[in-house]
Amino acid sequence: MMRLLLLLTILASKFKKSAQTDANFKKFLMGHECRIVVKTKDNKKGKRFIFKDGKFSSDAILDEYDAAMVWADAKIGFNAMKKGEEGIMDALQNHVVGIEGQIHSFTWFGAAINFVMQ
Repeated sequence: MMRLLLLLTILASKFKKSAQTDANFKKFLMGHECRIVVKTKDNKKGKRFIFKDGKFSSDAILDEYDAAMVWADAKIGFNAMKKGEEGIMDALQNHVVGIEGQIHSFTWFGAAINFVMQ
């Protein structure tokens, strides 16, 4: 499923652009350092989102993170994430996504997604 990776790539580019051009997003990033991985359970698809020193970057390292969103498969991940926070919350309730690591980092990441997807 390439669509999940495409969605994550688009999200990464939105974070990168907002971190460079949006004064409110820059303020939102200040004081937050975290590494968030979004991946499939089989570890075959995913991306790591890195927020550090008010800047954003991403890479493909999926085993080092502060929090991870682990999807049952790429199709489920894509369909839930394209709906934003609501889709992610539904997925949590239906046990098709797992959260590993620090819950507050995950919650903050949800807010960051909402910020750039407005």
